[in-house]
Amino acid sequence: MKNVLYICLTLFSLIFAVQAKSANTLRFIAEDLYPLHFIDEKNQADGFLVDVVKAILNECNCDGTIEIMPQARAFRELQNDANTLMISLLQTPSRAENYDFLGEVFTAHAYLVGKKEKIFILTNLQSARGLRVSTVRGYFSQGYLEKAGFTLEKDLVLAPDPASLMKMLYKDRTDLVLTNTLHLEDELTSIGLDPTLIEKKLRLKDFPKELHIVANKKLAVETKSVISSAIHSIKYSGHYNALLAKWHLYDS
Repeated sequence: MKNVLYICLTLFSLIFAVQAKSANTLRFIAEDLYPLHFIDEKNQADGFLVDVVKAILNECNCDGTIEIMPQARAFRELQNDANTLMISLLQTPSRAENYDFLGEVFTAHAYLVGKKEKIFILTNLQSARGLRVSTVRGYFSQGYLEKAGFTLEKDLVLAPDPASLMKMLYKDRTDLVLTNTLHLEDELTSIGLDPTLIEKKLRLKDFPKELHIVANKKLAVETKSVISSAIHSIKYSGHYNALLAKWHLYDS
């Protein structure tokens, strides 16, 4: 009888320990966006910011997992789970009301991109009014364009995902797409499109460019603090710059 009781208590302790560790495990999530975070040929999360997250976890001695998923699902997970963090999100004033930005992890400039064969005289975003300008539905860029006066009835065309966005451009279903050009050549090649057919038409200087690791506001304050400190530490130590060099990332 004592042996049975001992076994039951031991099992209970093990289960409690596993559950406690699971409750403290951080979950980092992001959409598939090469080369920042993507699924590799082994079906594993890979990319520059995946390496950055691993360095952060090592620096703060934290337990964590990394998952790649559609952006819409990532936002739902971030909103519903206190221990879930978004690996990269553009910093905007409205988002600061809903999430905590823990530290900048990358800078990506935004452009209007179009086919080389089409000539447009563009001096600013307003000069593109009347042309068909596209972005991915639900992205911050949709609201950015709508705020500038672009409408679905006239000059705004939305795509369900980044690959569809670029295919629309090549099929002349839109004139310009709003995107960053971070490894755009590799992205286009991977979906069977010729990158030599397009070019940057206009840099959008007022578009947010800082990508941050973002946390649910309910994440423990102490955890937010150690993650922010870890971000600073890997930059100060040179580890961050080494990862930039590994992934051949420069000013986009």
